[in-house]
Amino acid sequence: MKSEAAEILDILDQVMAIVQAGPQDLSWQSRYADEAGLVGDLTGHAELIRRGDMSRLPDLRFLFVATGPLCEIAASSGWLDAYTVLGNRFDRLYERLR
Repeated sequence: MKSEAAEILDILDQVMAIVQAGPQDLSWQSRYADEAGLVGDLTGHAELIRRGDMSRLPDLRFLFVATGPLCEIAASSGWLDAYTVLGNRFDRLYERLR
């Protein structure tokens, strides 16, 4: 069984794969000016979690909320179904870690 941190990293890896697979429509959210900012932020979260630092987990949770930046990007970029699965999985993990 994977640890919660490993499961969150798996979710982030899946999101990164989707984001890097093609252009993302960032027009419906205001957090990221470009895809490099999005990738950099997700990478930063993953690096902290790999080091065992969960201090930015609430910020990561904000990215995954139903009206948050990732949801807006997913909806406008055509991967809302995948986001919903990953976001629900993240929510369950976050609740276990609180």
